[in-house]
Amino acid sequence: MPKARVKKATTSREAEKAEGPNHTPLSPKEVHELFGLPGPYDPPPAPMSLVGYATFWDCGVSIERLREKHRSLFYPNDFLDKARFARETDAWKWRQIRLTPIEPGKPFAEQQARLTNADTPAAARELVTFLVLHFLATGGRFEMDRWRCLDILPSKKRVIVGPFSPFGLDIGTVSDGWESPGVGLSAIFTPRGKRAP
Repeated sequence: MPKARVKKATTSREAEKAEGPNHTPLSPKEVHELFGLPGPYDPPPAPMSLVGYATFWDCGVSIERLREKHRSLFYPNDFLDKARFARETDAWKWRQIRLTPIEPGKPFAEQQARLTNADTPAAARELVTFLVLHFLATGGRFEMDRWRCLDILPSKKRVIVGPFSPFGLDIGTVSDGWESPGVGLSAIFTPRGKRAP
């Protein structure tokens, strides 16, 4: 992600062009500083960039903590206060997120069938971390519609993230069978990193 601050939102197409062969993601140290977190300790080197994907350091922070520290970035939503997925954390690691959603307007089963290679639907925590990091690094909101995520609630509805409007980042749910031009599937790849020598 570019380090220069911009005032306007970054569109998916613009972001995809920015992720070229010379793209350099923020270092793990820079990411932890932006989030106000300790560490990281002995992080692995960044993976090779992928065309159409943004490479970012996932510091493992929960949606709950991101909402606490950056309340103004989130659309008011009471159900997140009790949602289990919003409290989940993870280990630090590099991730590469696809910058355009898969098959908007299709039901989940058809979208999932179009995943390629080792891509999986992004967990809501992973996608939200990328979106908040992008905002903190650039000053601009990532322009998006609604992206389906990996997480499923007890109601059997799937978590969706977006849009990221001036009113805040919206997080909601939708059934897997729902078809809408504004609902696509997120995709993320987690490289098998090696420790720096």
